[in-house]
Amino acid sequence: MITLRKGQQEAIEYDHGYLGIIAVPGSGKTFTLSHLAAKLVASENIEDGQEILVVTLVNSAVHNFSFRIARTLKEMGLLPGVGYRVRTLHGLAYDIVREMPQLAGLDNRFTVADERATGEILTRTSIAWVRSHPEIVSALSTSGLNPSHRNKSWPLLVKNIAQGVIRLAKDRNIPPWELNDRIEDSALQDDMIIMAVQVYQDYQRALNDRGALDFDDLISSAYHILSANPDYLAVLQDRWPYILEDEAQDSSLTQEKMLHLLSKKSGNWVRVGDPNQAIYETFTTANPKLLRDFVSRPNVSSTDLPQSGRSSRSILDLANYLITWTSENHPRPEIRQALNPPLIQETPPGDPQPNPVDDPGNVHIVDTAYSPEREIEHVAGSAARWIADNPDKTCAILVPRNFRGGEVIDALDDLKAPSVELLSTSQSSRISAAVLRDILRFFSTPLQYRTFARVFKTIAEVLYEPEENRAVIDALAQLVNKYPQPELLFSSPETIQEFCEGNSLDALSSQIFSDVINLLSGWQKTILLPVDEMLITIAADLFMEPAELALAHKLSLVLKSALQYYPDWDLPQFADELDAIAQNRYKMNAFSDAELGFNPDEHKGEVVVSTFHKAKGLEWDRVYLMSVNNYNFPSADPRDTYFSEKWFVKGNRNLEAETFETARKLFDDELEPGNVDHDMATQKARLDFCAERLRMFFVGITRAKEELVITWNTGRRGDSTEALPLQALREFWRNRS
Repeated sequence: MITLRKGQQEAIEYDHGYLGIIAVPGSGKTFTLSHLAAKLVASENIEDGQEILVVTLVNSAVHNFSFRIARTLKEMGLLPGVGYRVRTLHGLAYDIVREMPQLAGLDNRFTVADERATGEILTRTSIAWVRSHPEIVSALSTSGLNPSHRNKSWPLLVKNIAQGVIRLAKDRNIPPWELNDRIEDSALQDDMIIMAVQVYQDYQRALNDRGALDFDDLISSAYHILSANPDYLAVLQDRWPYILEDEAQDSSLTQEKMLHLLSKKSGNWVRVGDPNQAIYETFTTANPKLLRDFVSRPNVSSTDLPQSGRSSRSILDLANYLITWTSENHPRPEIRQALNPPLIQETPPGDPQPNPVDDPGNVHIVDTAYSPEREIEHVAGSAARWIADNPDKTCAILVPRNFRGGEVIDALDDLKAPSVELLSTSQSSRISAAVLRDILRFFSTPLQYRTFARVFKTIAEVLYEPEENRAVIDALAQLVNKYPQPELLFSSPETIQEFCEGNSLDALSSQIFSDVINLLSGWQKTILLPVDEMLITIAADLFMEPAELALAHKLSLVLKSALQYYPDWDLPQFADELDAIAQNRYKMNAFSDAELGFNPDEHKGEVVVSTFHKAKGLEWDRVYLMSVNNYNFPSADPRDTYFSEKWFVKGNRNLEAETFETARKLFDDELEPGNVDHDMATQKARLDFCAERLRMFFVGITRAKEELVITWNTGRRGDSTEALPLQALREFWRNRS
């Protein structure tokens, strides 16, 4: 017998019409939607050949829903796997386009370009634009900008700006030629918008040449097929008489319109989400306002899932106070809509998921103003000790950025604490990239003894177990660092022997030294090869494990791709590219997609390090929230700074925000001819970012079940302060205690 809460019971009793459900974190929305889907499959309203369509955001949720629905149907004595379909929004769009490609003007052999392929196209077109418009780049750059910074930083900024405009245009179903016409009709004079149109044209031409669609094309093409072909639309409407939508707060306008068309005939559409957990909004087409507007329509029924058994009462009190403080007392009225009721309620007596036993002493809002380094030391040490004392529990450290997460992983490794990471780039990828980076940097400046000492130590630690031989390797590195003429060591085998004898090295030290120098001597010839072949050759000598060699191959492909876009690059620039991967600034997927269906309960006794974003939908017994300062979580205070406002842009203008807002007004016919208020766009972007970060803080708090630790740091320059919402929570907690 299944025990249902009041809100769950109301949702599962649904049998027709439009229904909006606001579900707080941990309220069991997946459980509720799965049982509703199973109930509808078993009902008399579904005929042979019809299906309940369940639409969600990510692939891991597809697997979760499919498993839960199948299990429930089996418990009901029905055949699992029949009468329903679970798809992501993009997967649904692909099904529609694949079934009728000719209705979208596509060849049957069309392909879908993944993020890597589309990223490479955008990178190439962005570099071409920067190179062909030096006068615009110079006019918008800070005075005296180093050419290497300009050539590296500007293409990435141009790519981000163009990508945002392209995604917005495709969400509005505006092709490049129409966008160009709109600019001409409005007499708009804006270099960045004109740039975005040019990149859009080149990008779309490249996709067309490949017979490919990107993910945004899938949605717009599916919507075009449905809106322009009523007969085919009627077929799908009959096939899917009920649509259940999960994570509706992250839907875009075209996604919403597509589902509206599919449900229009039956009028049966259930949308479930939580606007307070909308953390993908800034410079994207996702818009939580769409769900709030849907719920408020007169023809839409609504209910809440306000009860959650995930967290203890103390943690729920913190999360609820953040909602209340934001909506009532935030100093910027424009941000007060970032978080809204319902507040999270504890589960009732007898609930199958009771809240954990409450202990206010398990909430720690640390008052110390740490340096970034000291914060990592404190948090990693605390987590390592806690997980050692609680091997049957789950623990997570949440960081605002991937780079910070990499530093935490390194600190946990130093402490020999078992860890798992949910970051853009795996630790093994970062280590391999760092090793190969040091080697490339050495060959770019082989006569600098400091570079020589660093690469010597790097290679020695790969060849010999660093923990067992650390003292020997460090001593050798110090000798190398003092050696005035590194080039002499590569002149003949005799010089290696002379070095060993001259420094009275024992057998082990002599062996390590000889192995490293011999490898470097052999690799000197590889500098004549293309950089990707050079990397593969070095990796074949250096790495032994298949996984390490496979990662080196992936890294070589990254550099080969960069060479196509930057033909004038030399070893220092390629080393910088590897450094970006080693520092977790660039994404490079590992071979095992750990976050796909990630289950924290499978990692008891380990510390999971994740970004706030990737932690969404997950929960742990103890959670650390790091770096909650006014840089990562600003509140539109005059002292706050914003990482989207680039240092190399004159006046610290937020060109991405300016261009995105200008494009939005242009697409929505809100732009006055020739009038663009750049300062207002930047201010609006700041407010939007602050609102999103408040929601991200809320998501972080609600990942904790029993224990919560929150820390902050003073930033790299020592001028960051405690985030304003954290100050409010601390004051609330002191008064409550």
